[in-house]
Amino acid sequence: MSEDDSLVEEFFSEVNDKYYPQVLEGIDLLDEQRIEEGIEILSRPLHTIKGVTGFMSGFEPASTFTHKVEDFLKKMQAGEVEADLMQIALAIESVNTIFMLIEQLRESGSYDQSLTDDIEARLSGGGQKTGAVDETGINPIEIEKLPEGLIFNLQVNRLYSSEQLKMVEESLLSINGEDRLLLDFGLTMSVGSALFELIASFSETCEIGITGMNSHCTSTFYSWGFQRYLTVFESRESFLNNTGV
Repeated sequence: MSEDDSLVEEFFSEVNDKYYPQVLEGIDLLDEQRIEEGIEILSRPLHTIKGVTGFMSGFEPASTFTHKVEDFLKKMQAGEVEADLMQIALAIESVNTIFMLIEQLRESGSYDQSLTDDIEARLSGGGQKTGAVDETGINPIEIEKLPEGLIFNLQVNRLYSSEQLKMVEESLLSINGEDRLLLDFGLTMSVGSALFELIASFSETCEIGITGMNSHCTSTFYSWGFQRYLTVFESRESFLNNTGV
């Protein structure tokens, strides 16, 4: 193993054992709108990640992106960016994307630049969506009724707001005794932990599966332990054939 490989392994060990638990705590505080506390918790691990990735060959894009996320959080902390629900959702999405980015760079040496470009544009816009439709008022669920069960297709790229969550809850309450349900995340780039908490609350009365999650959604799902309540399926077909993975 080369010196560079050793540095990468040591860094990811620190990320998994030390930094990510701190970040989850900070994100949880942001979710609760405890902005000052959340940003304070986030500042140290993000500052370290920015510095270390700046020196690691091939990980420089993560350092640049983390720096922009830090700047946004500092503006929010200083009151230059209003800490409303949309800006808080953007902050959480941005922090989660840092970890998705470094994992992509580790696995393939490349990353989804279109995603980071979109987030950076919104960060520089003071938390307002840039070049994108405001999805907070859009019904996030399209329902398919099949003989084998129901499929809820998520129709929005990002799902964080209380208005969206209320619409999802209304859809779940309309199941009317159906005992099998699959949520397809194929079109969705990122969601908050509150969505999985809501879905999991229905798992005692309904068999619920999840499919189509990208690495961002998967990270949130497993970090909070929602696999204890919800079954992940490789595809819609494996759910319909009742084959979990």
